[in-house]
Amino acid sequence: MPALSRRLSRSALVGLVAWSALLFVPLAGGAAHELGAHLVLLAPLVLVPLYLDAALPASFERRTDPALAAASWLILPGALAAAGSFLVPVGMWAGALVVPWGLATAAVAVWALRGAWRRHQAGTLDAAEVVLAAGFASLPGGAVWLGFARAGIDPGPYGPLVVLLTAAHFHYGAFAAAVWSGLLGRALPAGSRLRPAWAATAAGLVVGFWLVAFGIAASGGPAGGPALETVGVALLTASAMGTGALGVALGPTLADRWAGLMVAVSGGALALAMGLAVWFHLGPRLGIASPDVLWMLPRHGWLNAVGFGLWGALGWRRLRPRPARAAAPAAPPVARAA
Repeated sequence: MPALSRRLSRSALVGLVAWSALLFVPLAGGAAHELGAHLVLLAPLVLVPLYLDAALPASFERRTDPALAAASWLILPGALAAAGSFLVPVGMWAGALVVPWGLATAAVAVWALRGAWRRHQAGTLDAAEVVLAAGFASLPGGAVWLGFARAGIDPGPYGPLVVLLTAAHFHYGAFAAAVWSGLLGRALPAGSRLRPAWAATAAGLVVGFWLVAFGIAASGGPAGGPALETVGVALLTASAMGTGALGVALGPTLADRWAGLMVAVSGGALALAMGLAVWFHLGPRLGIASPDVLWMLPRHGWLNAVGFGLWGALGWRRLRPRPARAAAPAAPPVARAA
């Protein structure tokens, strides 16, 4: 397992260098698409290997799951190929370059779901592990929408920018937020007074995201898409803001002070970003002037990608317990009090 962790850490480091270089490279699609591309690519190149590494302690086993081992090898080439898809015009070849990333996400999803099933059979599956599995299992959805965006496929039609931003929302709203919440649930002591609030916000994150997704897909249909989407947005944003607030509250109590600071900053950024989302989505329904997508993209987008996603990944990765070298296992560095 330490070799697997090192592989993921190196993938994230190489990915960060590649992502930083792409900030100075013109990407296909124009200014708004270029910013959206930079935001969405941070997840495959950096966040996915970091969050996967942070989630490994519950899976320290004598034999690495084959799907997890495959994912650890596929993530970096898959993410680099997805990044390369933005260096060529939209079309068949650009879409084909996202396929390796789809294979990597499929391996991650198989590992997560199989691990959750094994824990269920052993009677050790708790709410935090369910939320973690839900987050990792959603990654193929992000890969599919990224493939749509680069191949020029518009299922709606929603417009090319919305298709790209849907890929971003799968990588951040469905994956990163759920995994972040699951790691928060692991860190909370069993008897913490914050656990009921955490359980409510964790469930709201997962259910709210999929309500939004189904509401958008059903827009104008018999399911009453706009109303369903509104309910989903309200649930998702309230849950995400609550999750961020819990991170701010928990951060100062964590044993590792630097990790606690990172988690608190990440939680604050999430709460602020989702506050902007409330304004954007619900403002028109309440008769309040709200910003457009081009205003939201650099503000909501960067808060989610760097403020929440990257700082959270670094914080939770720093808190990950290392396998004990001595006979007695080391206690995990969870909260001192909450």
